[in-house]
Amino acid sequence: MSKPLNTPHTLLFVHSSNELYGSDRSLLELVRRLDPARYRPLVVLPVDLPYQGALAHALSKAGIPYREVDMAVLRRRYMRPRGMWALLRRLMVGTLALFRLGRAQQVALVHSNSSAVLCGATVTALLRRPHVWYVREMAQAPTPVRRLLAWLVATRAHRIVVNSRAVGDYLLVDVPWAADRIVVIPPPVDTTRFSPDVDGSALRKAWGVATEDVLFGVVGRIHWWKGQDIFLEAAARMAPQAPRARFVIVGDVVPGEAARRERLRALAHALGIASRVIWAGYREDIPQVMAALDVLVLPSTAPEPFGRVLIEAMATAKPVIATAHGGPLEVVIPERTGLLVPPRDVDALAHAMLWFYKHPQHRRDMGIAGLARVRETYTIEQHVAAFEALYAQLLD
Repeated sequence: MSKPLNTPHTLLFVHSSNELYGSDRSLLELVRRLDPARYRPLVVLPVDLPYQGALAHALSKAGIPYREVDMAVLRRRYMRPRGMWALLRRLMVGTLALFRLGRAQQVALVHSNSSAVLCGATVTALLRRPHVWYVREMAQAPTPVRRLLAWLVATRAHRIVVNSRAVGDYLLVDVPWAADRIVVIPPPVDTTRFSPDVDGSALRKAWGVATEDVLFGVVGRIHWWKGQDIFLEAAARMAPQAPRARFVIVGDVVPGEAARRERLRALAHALGIASRVIWAGYREDIPQVMAALDVLVLPSTAPEPFGRVLIEAMATAKPVIATAHGGPLEVVIPERTGLLVPPRDVDALAHAMLWFYKHPQHRRDMGIAGLARVRETYTIEQHVAAFEALYAQLLD
């Protein structure tokens, strides 16, 4: 597969979903901004979940070519005997499809954009091309599966990119000998979309939130470890002392898990705060959401690998509250850009929310400090430059 002179290298990005949550948006921001004179991105998306194709639509709108392939992606339903056979079938079918695609498109490098995608690792062995594996998860799978996945990443990647030092340290527990190939490249935030200039007033009005109200919000998928229940319990504890506080949950469940959302709604009723909770559902206008908030809360009960919503809020000059484990320990500077609280500690979270409620000047000061930190550390320009340098190193 010889490449004509002065033509861009084709990079194959193998991704695990077809949505527009954190990892999807990070991938979109990267492939949209790669130097077209040097790199041509081609994105591969899975077809094993009934999503509406939000990422595919965004890629198409941006003029980025993509393919939808029946390929292996690690999901909970495959962690059963019958599911393992389905996973193996998709591994074989997906590897063959990617091999044919890679040959036809003269792919120069494969970028697996999640530890959950397996076909990127298998196809690089056939194509004999460099492999970048972006690990952005702390695998919560059974220990044997976690160790096997760590071994696979360490043996089938020329470079292991992690989105935080916390993820790198977590991976090194199982494969300490891979330390020299690990590179930290944090997710970016597009400061042209997320900025203090974004107006969230229309959204507050639509939600029935008055100017003098203080709006606390959780933004992200409704999931068992994202802590929306902890947020509601903390809201109920501080609400009697904060009559102008309102609470919004932005995001929704994956298809088939509507009962999880309904349990949260029932919890809000049981806690007596249902009239003060806004259920915004899945939204794509996240810059306006962040602008509408007064404080972003990330109450995850398991360690966040990074916590992209934190830097999106900070880029909008909003203070944040996060649980003190995983990536947020690296993102949030305590009492400067936000507050950190122990995981699952409802009282501590309620106290932090009440403190922000009572100190509007501190909200403003921490928001400004968070904005400065984003501009210094988490811009999309820095993110793209780091990946382009890595690609160039491997291709050379």
